[in-house]
Amino acid sequence: MPVRPRLKPIAVVRRPAEVILVGRAMQLTYLADPDGSVAALLQVLAQGAHPVAGLPAAMRERGFTVTEADMAAAVAALDEVGVLLRADTDAGLDPDTLRRHESNLRFYDLFAGLQRPGAAFHRAMRDADVLLLGAGGMGSGVLQSLVGLGAGRVRLVDFDVVEEKNLSRQFAYGRADVGRAKADAARDWAARYSPGTTAVEAVREQGGRRGHDPPAGRGRVRRGVRHRLPNDVHLLVNEACFELGVPFVTGGLQYSTLFYWSVEPGVSPCRLCLELNRADEGAAQQVEQTVMMSADFVNRATGPVAQLLAGFVALEAGRYLTRTDPPVAAATYHTFDLADAMRMTVEPWPHNPGCPLC
Repeated sequence: MPVRPRLKPIAVVRRPAEVILVGRAMQLTYLADPDGSVAALLQVLAQGAHPVAGLPAAMRERGFTVTEADMAAAVAALDEVGVLLRADTDAGLDPDTLRRHESNLRFYDLFAGLQRPGAAFHRAMRDADVLLLGAGGMGSGVLQSLVGLGAGRVRLVDFDVVEEKNLSRQFAYGRADVGRAKADAARDWAARYSPGTTAVEAVREQGGRRGHDPPAGRGRVRRGVRHRLPNDVHLLVNEACFELGVPFVTGGLQYSTLFYWSVEPGVSPCRLCLELNRADEGAAQQVEQTVMMSADFVNRATGPVAQLLAGFVALEAGRYLTRTDPPVAAATYHTFDLADAMRMTVEPWPHNPGCPLC
């Protein structure tokens, strides 16, 4: 069946001899329109009722004579600037999915086009297979987002139990869960919240030290670790992800600073590159001394802080799982200072020529 292009629900500003398409934030497309034909075409495309071959007839009804080649070129140009999608962008999804995931599907419309409909992004998330390390403040929030997005399978690894203090920021748990293994409690929350959409497997046995296979399966993205795991956990997971060929997304809170970053094996610089870069700069010993001299760990993550961090990590993971758009944090530290007016910094790190993984 021929594709029927449809204009996305964007703002269109008409001026004398000009049309302005207002797409994403700060994305304006200026189109010359001395005779009004562009505005007429946009009106036709807003209906989403015609394939390209039917556009000349629809334009004739509005007083404009155009060829199919003209329309094909115009549609290709509009698709290139990201303002078109397929009229049947949700085709193939069952009614239950359409009702439950309506907001998710409309989010995917931001990235959908004539070549890839919104339903394709949902199917990619439905087919996702995720290894989630940790179900604490960030991990439990990431799990909630993944379940809401309809991720197909999550293998959840956590070695802790639910404590009463967790209830201020870990909203997958309630008072009845205190004393239970977090992995079990989080699995049961997912089963209650969204039965039949996301399969969550709980793993409570510690493992994954260097030289041993980490919990794996078909995991495609791994993220989130607790402070009680080994100090070199990021390097351990980085190495395991290279062996499995899956992306790695993580984040955390250091004193008053939120951070998150990701690694795509074989594409971006890896975490080991960062450590080697630091060593080359003579900073490794200083960082190690700072950690050794610091006081006992204090978790300052309130509920809003944990939710904010989990949201950024889940969004980055979603980019890898669905490929809506390129990951924004690949080999790039994103930080937010909670005690400095939410000052944000973005700092990429380069490949290290001596990295044995890259």
